[in-house]
Amino acid sequence: MHRRYGLLAILTALIVAAGSYDAYMAFHQSGLPFSFHIVDAHTAVIEPIPGTPLPSALHAGDRIDLTASPPATRIAIIRAARTENGVAMGRTYPFVIRRGGDLVMVPVTSIATPESGASVELMGADEWAAMWLFVLLSAIALLALWRGRDRAAAGLALWASASLAGFAVIFMPFDDRVGLGVELAGWTFFLLERVGFYITVEFIVGSAFTARTRGLWRGGLLIVLVAAAVVAFGGPVVFVATGSAQLLRSPYGFAMTASYLPPIALLFAGYRRADGVLRLRLRWMLWSSVVFVTGIFVSNTPILGYWVSVLGADVMPAIALGGFLYAVLRHRVVDVSVVLSRTLIYAMTTSLVLGMFALLESLIERSALGRDAGLLLELAVPLGLGAGLSTVHRRIEVTVERLIFRRQYRTESALRAFAEECAFVTQPEKLLDLTVTQIARHTAATRVALYERTSDGYARIRQHGGSALPALVAADDLAFVKLRARNAAVDLDDTRSDLGPDGYAFPLMVRGSLLGALVVGERPGERFAADERERLFGVAHEVGVALFALRALESEVQVRECKARVLVAETCAQASEAQARAMENQLLEARAREADAHARESALLTALSALGSEATK
Repeated sequence: MHRRYGLLAILTALIVAAGSYDAYMAFHQSGLPFSFHIVDAHTAVIEPIPGTPLPSALHAGDRIDLTASPPATRIAIIRAARTENGVAMGRTYPFVIRRGGDLVMVPVTSIATPESGASVELMGADEWAAMWLFVLLSAIALLALWRGRDRAAAGLALWASASLAGFAVIFMPFDDRVGLGVELAGWTFFLLERVGFYITVEFIVGSAFTARTRGLWRGGLLIVLVAAAVVAFGGPVVFVATGSAQLLRSPYGFAMTASYLPPIALLFAGYRRADGVLRLRLRWMLWSSVVFVTGIFVSNTPILGYWVSVLGADVMPAIALGGFLYAVLRHRVVDVSVVLSRTLIYAMTTSLVLGMFALLESLIERSALGRDAGLLLELAVPLGLGAGLSTVHRRIEVTVERLIFRRQYRTESALRAFAEECAFVTQPEKLLDLTVTQIARHTAATRVALYERTSDGYARIRQHGGSALPALVAADDLAFVKLRARNAAVDLDDTRSDLGPDGYAFPLMVRGSLLGALVVGERPGERFAADERERLFGVAHEVGVALFALRALESEVQVRECKARVLVAETCAQASEAQARAMENQLLEARAREADAHARESALLTALSALGSEATK
């Protein structure tokens, strides 16, 4: 565990260092005072950069003899062709210019970013876009590194980290052989970046394909990676060694762009096979990938001009990375255990609104009021802004709620309504059915189950979706022990329980006694936020109270029925006893009559005996 965190700390430091260096270099660019277009293996045509004057000895359209240029100049050409920020500032390179049949040696000194001219605004936009690009890459890398929980997150971390490292290496202002080595090392990271992106995509949609199909996709990736490696490594080496710049021409830049096509094609194929829910999640990833690769294509194949290539290399990938980050955080296309905090988002919107109003007030004071404005006007302006602050803030919060937390808002409203209404269900079986169906519907959980206490433990009485959970769980199962001890939600991923490692268990606690548990599985590739768990805890409590009341009512009805049966039995017993007593009295009377008859018979016999005796005498 300590080694893992130590490795994460080292990787984090490297990512932060690379991202910071990249962002710094975005505002400290240097390069040649012109751009050029390689028209064949031995010739390049000079093209002016808008807003940057050409050296006095050069003219637009001059042809550079690439074969006759010295090795140091060739390496500078390689670095300028691959990235506009890799040439050391203030270094002079001899360029061989072909004019007619003559070769002219012209010294060219590299310059920093122009501070004036028509290109300043475009360069400024490019610098800020590049900085935003590196910030987003750093955020994605750190998020996937620390909070990622599957192979897709590992691939995403590799993709973002390798991209940051590649830019950091490429931006190192070295020349000669060291500069060539830096160029090749940078492209090693860029090719590794493609591998990380493919790992992410394959893990997300790979389950829709057979193992053989995935093998074919990997083979296609390997082919285009080999082609890209030939262009990325072979082009500079061949040019420096022989003077042939054939592999540095714009059409060959498509080979490096094509290395992104297999993962994007795989993503599109998986999107077509996905269901509605997964399609919604993949849509952002797919469109962001298209924008990202379009930016790389424009950068690697500068057929639309210098500034289109420069801006496309930074602006379009920055937009795409924003889409990637939104897809990860909002739609959870990659399993990361992080949630968007409403408190943090609302605090950010509040700060944004306050900052905007403070800026607006400052601008009004400087531009409209002036020093001679009256006191009433100076008081009216901030009062008017303050009056509009709450309205604007409220509208922004509503917009944030609808755009970012729309699903959470609907889920909370539905669960809150069910928690209030479940107490009015009159049948326990209906309450159990409604509970699992409503929670599964509004949370999109893969599995929802209810357990209830019995004499043998906790029995599963309802389940909706997912593989079947155990029908009976021991009373001293660790999950139920935690539920009784804490009266709080239990993360099954951190608990060894027969309920499995997926999801959360919520207590049905009533009067300090655990009546049962509500088990809710995680959404595919997404964990429940803290406010969602709190809402489910409240629903479980209300369902537990309602179930306890219905079970108590059932017990009361059963007791009443038992009492009625006892009363009927007692009445029958009393009737039987009265009947027995009547029969006993009748028997006694019969015996009395029999005794009386016997006495009369004895008296008669005695009288007859006496009469017989007298007659004998």
